[in-house]
Amino acid sequence: GLAALAAQLEGDWEARRKALEKLGRLQGARGQARAVALAVSHLTDEDCLVRRAAVSAGVRLVAPLPDPDNEGRFLEASDGEREGAASLLQQVLPMLEDQDDGVRRVALGAVGELACSGDSDLLGMLRKHLSDFDDDVRAAAAAAVGRLALRGDTQSLDAVMPLLEDDDESVRKAAVRAVARIARPSDEAAIAKLTQVARGDEDDDVRRKAASARAGLLAAAAAGQS
Repeated sequence: GLAALAAQLEGDWEARRKALEKLGRLQGARGQARAVALAVSHLTDEDCLVRRAAVSAGVRLVAPLPDPDNEGRFLEASDGEREGAASLLQQVLPMLEDQDDGVRRVALGAVGELACSGDSDLLGMLRKHLSDFDDDVRAAAAAAVGRLALRGDTQSLDAVMPLLEDDDESVRKAAVRAVARIARPSDEAAIAKLTQVARGDEDDDVRRKAASARAGLLAAAAAGQS
């Protein structure tokens, strides 16, 4: 239970990391203030792997759960989960500047799961990390921007588009997904760029994803969506 995990969190770095991983999966702990507090208390741990585990545990405890009956939608959160998510988000934001690239990556993913869509201030913070020196961080930033930006957000779209030519294929894949989420179906420039990627990228999976994204935008345009 929580008491046993709290005791393990007083151990060495590996014990703390393992305890946090267990905390995130602990049955009945979702939305519990004490459980969330245990995760939050280690967001500033001296060990980067423990900090990563603390973020992941916190997200598991408060992030909205996907609705199994409605793809892309989430189950109604309890008051405790909503309050916990808002509080955790504020605690995680400083970690976007962590010296450890793995912590930055996990923090970006957390912001993407915890924040509300269309938050312009948060999107501005996320867009800064699209130029991070670490491949995984750039990919996480593109995914987070794609998740939070509203369709037609030209500032976010313009920031993500250059990543379609990134050296790393995982970054290009994340950028394709983000463009598909953000671009309006009538955006000829985005469709042209996806066409270019679908025909010319060196990675098979990137080409397939770009072709699928392009087809989705064209289908939406044909259906009269703007």
